[in-house]
Amino acid sequence: MNWITLKPDNDLDWKRVQSDLMAFIRKYGGKRAYSNIYQKLLKLNHRDLSKAGTSFELVTVQTEDGPRIAACSGVTGYGQGMCIIVVHPLYRGLGLGTTLLRHQLAAHGSLTCRIALGDLHSLRMGFRAGLCGRRLIKFRDGKLGLLLQDSWQGLASTAGKQHSAAANLAQRR
Repeated sequence: MNWITLKPDNDLDWKRVQSDLMAFIRKYGGKRAYSNIYQKLLKLNHRDLSKAGTSFELVTVQTEDGPRIAACSGVTGYGQGMCIIVVHPLYRGLGLGTTLLRHQLAAHGSLTCRIALGDLHSLRMGFRAGLCGRRLIKFRDGKLGLLLQDSWQGLASTAGKQHSAAANLAQRR
């Protein structure tokens, strides 16, 4: 297996990789890959990949026909814009998704993911990668989800809220 961080030099290279990514996500992402992910992927250009908090990683395997994608992950805006991980069915259960998520977390230092409550495999993957549940959220379609963040990000925001609450309480006295 080869682990690749995508860094295309020009738009033509990105368009080729982008079309392969889109086909892979469409085929193996199942119900988890929503149409807004496709729209966000289509809007990306090669310059966007150099922005802070944005990266795409691939895991490829060598087959008789040449290299094939086994898994991919994409993050924009530290996960606020998009956070997607898709693993080919033949390679599920090997920890590829968790490892990709850990790579993204290590690369960016901070990560946020929104996962539907019914998507137990993705929730488990997020927890195994070291993310923590922060709060319930509601998606545009009305379904409930869980906002996952790295533990340091959540601790900093929680500490800030606790400090604010303590300051407000002290002012009232």
